[in-house]
Amino acid sequence: MTATTGLAPPPRRLAGLLTWRYLLEYARRPLNLVLLAVVPVVFVTLSAGAIADFADVLGGFTDLGTIEAATAGWAASLLAGIAGFFHVTSSREADRRLAAAGAGTVRVVAARMTSALALAAVAGVGALVALAVRTGIADTPRVVGVTLLMALIYLGIGAAVGAVVRSEVNGSLLVVFVWMFDVFFGPAMGGTGAILRLFPLHFPTLVVTDVASGHAGPLGDVGISALWAIAALTAGGAALVTTTRPTPLSVPRAHNGWRRVGVALRYGFRDYRRNLVLWVLLVGLPVAFITLSIAVTPDDPAPVELVEGGTRGLQILSMADLHGAIMVPITVGFLAGLAGLFVALGSADGDRRLVLAGYRPLEVLAARLGVIVFAAALTTGVALAVTGMSFSPDSWPVFAVANVLTALTYGMIGVLAGPRLGLLGGLYVMLALPFIDIGIAQNAMFDAAPPAWASFMPAHGSVRVLLDGAFTASFDETGALVLALVWLVGLTVLAAGQFHRFAAPRH
Repeated sequence: MTATTGLAPPPRRLAGLLTWRYLLEYARRPLNLVLLAVVPVVFVTLSAGAIADFADVLGGFTDLGTIEAATAGWAASLLAGIAGFFHVTSSREADRRLAAAGAGTVRVVAARMTSALALAAVAGVGALVALAVRTGIADTPRVVGVTLLMALIYLGIGAAVGAVVRSEVNGSLLVVFVWMFDVFFGPAMGGTGAILRLFPLHFPTLVVTDVASGHAGPLGDVGISALWAIAALTAGGAALVTTTRPTPLSVPRAHNGWRRVGVALRYGFRDYRRNLVLWVLLVGLPVAFITLSIAVTPDDPAPVELVEGGTRGLQILSMADLHGAIMVPITVGFLAGLAGLFVALGSADGDRRLVLAGYRPLEVLAARLGVIVFAAALTTGVALAVTGMSFSPDSWPVFAVANVLTALTYGMIGVLAGPRLGLLGGLYVMLALPFIDIGIAQNAMFDAAPPAWASFMPAHGSVRVLLDGAFTASFDETGALVLALVWLVGLTVLAAGQFHRFAAPRH
């Protein structure tokens, strides 16, 4: 706006100017744009085959080309949802002030949603390019159209959550939580229950895979998919209008080292216990995900490479038992990584103030690591308890230690990723890395032995220890245990060094 003349630009020009400014605001972290385009490429390229195998095991779609077409839409929807959420929540107060200054609520919301559509388009194009490079696009109009529809659906969901939920942690986890259940218990994975038809991606997944639902009514599968996109964007826009409308301004009302560590740790727990969504996720996701995964996995034979009595060979195991065992590190690695990410970012300013107040950086670090260790232990304990109801490993101590090592390792990765990548970039990485590492590279459900590149991933040693404890009577993976400890110690040292630099007072 032209403050020097006291005149505002015409409405159309103002909306276009705001849209451009909002895109520039997002691009201030170039890594966000890079990840928005690259993560779908990684997801489609590396995961399509593994997801097809997983769907086959669960009784879902078995055609690789069909699954690959769906993965493009799934990747685009996740990234569009997260991008939409952060695009809205990061500027809630600024948008309200801009609307109050004369820009108008509707124009501000229109500009915010238009710029968010551009971000969804980037995510969708990245996923489609990856699909085209990998296999080509068999039915281009259908696949392209539905992929973009999936992105728009979750863009609307992300915008609605961003307008309503004030906490960045709670809102982003809520979007991720809905998406995970939407995809992994959807029709491509064999989900046929009536309640599952209410998930946003149910009908779009059927359309992109060219499978008729038979329960879409007169609108048809395409019509309901388009209706979901319209409804989600409308809900997101309406929520933004409500929360962006100017509101009246309110006037605000006018030790020794170990003891200080204890005080900082206590207040760290007090801060994070208020984060209800995070704790519900840490407890609820293992219960729901592991229970449902074991329940839907058939009891088919599966070959797995194991070391028994010093001899390496193939053993035939139950697919249900194998799935029950491998779901624990997948779940705890993902959740501990998110906990580390949010703890590192959510307390950065407070940690710096504590150092200014006289705390030593190592004391503050010990308190933060205590919260992360507690979160890792909590989610691991819940995951082990849920798994133990359906599957009993040969050695509980070895199995439990392996999962704790996985959780702590990814907790440290989250601590490292947060300050370096920011909340949005860190969240992208912490969604992709555990999935690629544990869900694909180390997953014995897909290959009897892990591929060569898997040995360079963080969870390689701990998952080998886990499989040894789960399915053999003697412990034979000493080398893998040492590797897991080296990863954990190395990452902890790096996290401590980074924390010391970021917690140091800034002049």
